[in-house]
Amino acid sequence: MKRSCTLVVLLAVPILALTQLPTQTIRGIVADTDTHRPLSGATVAIAELDMGAVTDSSGHFRLEEAPVGRYQLEVRHVGYDDLLLAELLVESGKETVLNLELKERALDLEVVEVRASRSDIRVPHPLSVQTITVEETRRFPATFYDPARLAAAFAGVVNENDQANGLVIRGNSPNSLIWRLEGVDIVNPNHTPNAGTFSDRVTQNGGGVNILSAQMLGTSHFFTGAFPASYGNALSGVLDMRLRPGNNEQHEQIIQAGLIGIDLTAEGPASRQSGASYLANYRYSTVGLITSLGVDFGDEQINFQDFSFNLTFPTRNGGKFTFFGLGGLSENLFEAERDSSVWEFQKDRFDITFRSKMGALGASYALPIGARSFWHTAMAASAANSSRTGERLADDYSTFLQEEDEQTQAKYTLHSWLNRKMGRAASLRLGLQLTQQAFDILSVANSSDTLASGDGGGAVLQPYANWSGLLAPAIRMNAGLHFMYFGLTGNSVLEPRLSMEWRPGSRQRFSLAYGLHSQLQPPQLYFARSGKEAGKNLGFTRAHHVVLSYRQELAEATSLQAELFYQSLFDVPIAAAPGSSFSALNLLEGFVTEELVNEGTGVNYGLEITLRRLFTRGVFYLFNATYYESKYKGSDGIQRDTRFNGNYILNATLGKEWARQKKEGRLVAWGANIRVVYLGGFRETPIDVPASSEAGTTLLVSEKAFSEQQPAFFRPDLRLYRKWNRQKFNSTLALDIQNLANAQNVAFSYYDTQQMQVVKKYQLGIIPILAYRIEF
Repeated sequence: MKRSCTLVVLLAVPILALTQLPTQTIRGIVADTDTHRPLSGATVAIAELDMGAVTDSSGHFRLEEAPVGRYQLEVRHVGYDDLLLAELLVESGKETVLNLELKERALDLEVVEVRASRSDIRVPHPLSVQTITVEETRRFPATFYDPARLAAAFAGVVNENDQANGLVIRGNSPNSLIWRLEGVDIVNPNHTPNAGTFSDRVTQNGGGVNILSAQMLGTSHFFTGAFPASYGNALSGVLDMRLRPGNNEQHEQIIQAGLIGIDLTAEGPASRQSGASYLANYRYSTVGLITSLGVDFGDEQINFQDFSFNLTFPTRNGGKFTFFGLGGLSENLFEAERDSSVWEFQKDRFDITFRSKMGALGASYALPIGARSFWHTAMAASAANSSRTGERLADDYSTFLQEEDEQTQAKYTLHSWLNRKMGRAASLRLGLQLTQQAFDILSVANSSDTLASGDGGGAVLQPYANWSGLLAPAIRMNAGLHFMYFGLTGNSVLEPRLSMEWRPGSRQRFSLAYGLHSQLQPPQLYFARSGKEAGKNLGFTRAHHVVLSYRQELAEATSLQAELFYQSLFDVPIAAAPGSSFSALNLLEGFVTEELVNEGTGVNYGLEITLRRLFTRGVFYLFNATYYESKYKGSDGIQRDTRFNGNYILNATLGKEWARQKKEGRLVAWGANIRVVYLGGFRETPIDVPASSEAGTTLLVSEKAFSEQQPAFFRPDLRLYRKWNRQKFNSTLALDIQNLANAQNVAFSYYDTQQMQVVKKYQLGIIPILAYRIEF
């Protein structure tokens, strides 16, 4: 009998092993959010699994053999606010490595809820800020794994065009945004920065796809108004991208192949003894495969490739060196058919060549100083160059150069700051960002008409100070000053920033913020053809921001938030001559040929309402609605709608995941996520048809600037995926479909010299993106 029982047990062991779920290690470090010193004795637990660990003397923790799945992780430490890490995804084939920070508790118990990635950082400001994780870029439909496209799912934000990731924030031009990498200002980090524009010229802050692959990203911050004193030279928003460190214990790889590109990622320890690590990614575009499936990109050949890396070296004194970089090349080419019988539109008789390149190299050093201070210094050199030629075909198919553009921008930036904890309830941050900017721009139209030409630059000096602390048990205040000086023009400005937060209960929060913000002008304004180089005398565009917010925590992982915003813009560049409707607030990629002065004004105001459920129990959703107005005045003194005044934005994103364990020890998950966006159309200026016909180019009725509104924009996106978690690796097969309904949304109107009439240019139709991903 005993032998029989033993035999049964022995036979059962391999069966149980086969049916056991794949497991993974969850590990990381817990540190003080102000001093970044590791915290020993913190408890880290996953309630759903009845698993837990305690951090050691260096702040590290480790949870071994955690079954794959989605969880919530709780972190507690005596004297610190509890941290609830929502949306924690654990997958086989790749360790989950977390960098967690706790805020020292001043008085009452507070639970801080954040979303997780493999490198998580606290949100430093409670108002008008969103965190963006790499997991979200993979989960939300049709983001092309781009954080800027994901940002368009948030309240008050839309992409300017389906072809590009330029962000219109609360009625502001995409030019009003600034990009950061590892806390340092950089140039436009996007491929094909001319994508979707009226004139096919480059924009300052957008492009077809981000050069930095999502495989490299940690948790990034996206600000949409009244941002704190550490951010400057922006009017509408800041997208601060953060890189994750590579795994410092074992080598891991990611291969992703799809219709948009092929990604190859490698990471691992550079030295196990010191804890140094590397992370690198190479991506090559396969957009041509989409075109072969019948997707219309205007018959253009689009190519891009990029490479990025992040090297991390811990030091013996608790500090950390990092070296990072990225670079990308892109082009889109259009070659006219040498058969005039197929020339249907004006573009059909042009050979157009556009090429762009961008690169950035940087380093940073972080060091805790004593028991209460933390010092961080980062520097980066970034540059971007783009060139475009348009050669028109004569009737005999000979070509002559009609349009030529070339633009180069460079930024050499140093950002250093010191954070000092002032007791349990307050902290002080002092910082300085110094940027040397350089511009070189040339734009020629109609063979000899110079729209812009010049080169120059100057230093941008931005010191700042910010104090954060409690005024009362339930009232926290952030107060700061930001100063900016630009060497090219000699302009300087001092900007106060203030925000207050009141928590009447554990599930409610009222917030109020004010900020004065300023921004340099786009390079085409400093070097516009005016005959007097008056653009170099232009000052900053400035704006007062006020934001009032209310947040209510509802059921599990669900919240309701409402924000009222008001932005009063002044010192906006407008035409020096009276009677003009021009304002720089409406610029995207265009050029100006008249003298400008800083005498224009504008106003943006509205209400945003957001209902959000984090990804728990297999379901997530994000619903938001925005009503806004965006107005401006030119030198004619008439208040008009801005180009980007769509009046309303409706967003609905909903996702569901089903998971099932297979007998052979695999966990298989299916998911369906959908996003629907419906928004008011942007504004256009009527076209003067007789004048355009005579001039052979599009001419506008400037007296009726932006008096026509495009039809409402509607686009449903869908993501379907199946995921396999095996013992040694995980894989995902996903289908993203942008514009599932193939809706015809208007991009802009122009006078077509081939058709000899006004033609509407439409945005992209249905775009299927099939991708397969494996992590091991």
